[in-house]
Amino acid sequence: MRWSFLVLPAAIAAASAGCSHPGGGEVSAAPSSAPSPAPPAATDPNHSPPRDTLDAERYNGWKQFSLHCARCHGDNAQGTSFAPSLVAALGPAGDVATQDAFLAIVSQGRPDKGMPSAATLGLDSVYFNGLYRYLKGRSNGQLHGGRPARRDQ
Repeated sequence: MRWSFLVLPAAIAAASAGCSHPGGGEVSAAPSSAPSPAPPAATDPNHSPPRDTLDAERYNGWKQFSLHCARCHGDNAQGTSFAPSLVAALGPAGDVATQDAFLAIVSQGRPDKGMPSAATLGLDSVYFNGLYRYLKGRSNGQLHGGRPARRDQ
């Protein structure tokens, strides 16, 4: 028993002689410049993955909708208790069946119904076409609700 305290350090020294770190006795099979495997993609339990990939114009339209319109018309443009569904309004049976009608409403608002104009909301007219294209895609079933991905061109 008296010599057992010397056996453990000797075993550790023998094991470390075969390790693959620099200065060790053994060389690693993989070269040091080999890339490490990519970590698995992180999943966000609070947000579902995008179902649609949009060009930059429609993606910016979605962003502007989210910033300026979703608070009244709902996150997916399907309406709320105080603002109508834009999915239905821009559909074939809706009262905003053309792009010109949509642009007039966005530009001027509907003060009699409580909708402010784009200028009052801070919505720049450079986004009108993308906003229309995004909402029209939602109304004709081409696009799903939720956050889309952006396709860089």
